[in-house]
Amino acid sequence: MFLVSFLFSILVPTIMLLIQKKWTIFKSVFDIIALLCLLIFISITASAIYEILADNTVFMTNIHALFLNGFFLVSGGYVVLYAIYKIMYGIVKT
Repeated sequence: MFLVSFLFSILVPTIMLLIQKKWTIFKSVFDIIALLCLLIFISITASAIYEILADNTVFMTNIHALFLNGFFLVSGGYVVLYAIYKIMYGIVKT
């Protein structure tokens, strides 16, 4: 499973890089999607932490409920893939 996720984390940003090179509009599309995903990711994280502090519950136990939220996982996953894509873009650009 580790190998599959490692290959996926290399393959998807590479495909993003190739798409962006062929159609330059996709650079802006990837940036906008990353911004929206980051806002979703931060909002879900902040609300979960606020809820834990407001309810005065055990932080380490309840914070793991975040991993059950599909929006949290998808948006966080895209942000990670986008970061790898931007690093690859910086390397190829120079």
